[in-house]
Amino acid sequence: MPSRPTQAVVPDACDVDPPVPGWRFNFIAGFVPLAAGLLMLMATWVGVTHPDSAWWIGSGTLDFTFGGLSSAGPAAGSWVQVVGSVGGVNVAAAAVAVSVVAWFGLRAGRRWAWWFLLFSLLWVGLHDAVAATAFFAQTGAPLMLMPYTYCVLMIVGLVRSRRAVFSRDVQEKIPAE
Repeated sequence: MPSRPTQAVVPDACDVDPPVPGWRFNFIAGFVPLAAGLLMLMATWVGVTHPDSAWWIGSGTLDFTFGGLSSAGPAAGSWVQVVGSVGGVNVAAAAVAVSVVAWFGLRAGRRWAWWFLLFSLLWVGLHDAVAATAFFAQTGAPLMLMPYTYCVLMIVGLVRSRRAVFSRDVQEKIPAE
């Protein structure tokens, strides 16, 4: 007797039905630093490729040029270029991680995802909000709301998901080996 073909069982990324409430706030929050990181990278490239123009920061300009940085020292331009490029790329990469963890971890009620997102809020979000506040207070540049938007979205998502993630009904599922 011929055997029937078997169908592969593909587990859903979200094995909690319905998904954990609030996870979308954290997922969307990841797009805020993604935009900020790409803006930082673009602002650095614009500053380097237009060395005689005022340094553009997305919401306005600062009172110096990339070409004028050499007055601070011969390596000042290189330092600003590497910090802007590396910082922009790393902020964007961390943002992607937040959205991926929210989609595949928090949505399914994984405790490790909740803790990772809390870490991202504290390490990245609060640090950036404090640094942005100090920067804008010292330079008078227009205030960018991205760090604060990120923090608010992350807090709302974490607060809304906390009860579902840490309740006894949602258990960490460890695959059998």
